[in-house]
Amino acid sequence: SRCTRVPSALNRTVSVFDYLGPAATLVKKLKYGNQQHLAEGMAAYMAAQLLQSGVDLPDYLVPIPITWLRHFDRGYNQSLLLAEGMAKILDRPVLQALGRCCGDLSQAGLSRGQRLHLGADSFYLKKRGMLEEKNLLLIDDVMTTGTTLKRCAEVLAAEYPATIRALTFCRAF
Repeated sequence: SRCTRVPSALNRTVSVFDYLGPAATLVKKLKYGNQQHLAEGMAAYMAAQLLQSGVDLPDYLVPIPITWLRHFDRGYNQSLLLAEGMAKILDRPVLQALGRCCGDLSQAGLSRGQRLHLGADSFYLKKRGMLEEKNLLLIDDVMTTGTTLKRCAEVLAAEYPATIRALTFCRAF
């Protein structure tokens, strides 16, 4: 109910699973266990959820970016892997339209209040002039407070897309 009281540039947000049990384990192994191969199966669940939702397919799948430092440390962006897996199934392009400013701390372990204070300047647009009247789908592994998705949607909204939706593998409480 908190989410409906705060205006958002997001038109709709959907998660495939709650962040519990096997779904949470998959996310942890993908994100922290260097098990990149898991992204393909997780992406299949995400694509199935999107197809069952009845919404139009997006023009672009837009992965949530990570900082270059996190990418250097981890070796990959788990959201990009999920988007690429979905792209194969849905025959839709992945567009890395967003960048993330270095200096952002990992949100794992932060309180709800700390997560809600993620700065609007944490993300920036890398690709301009491609998004007007396009249907965008933000892709991420986990949604906790939704702040990351909202901040990314705010940045994308400056390019006047037709819709901005978000799809995550899990939703934490």
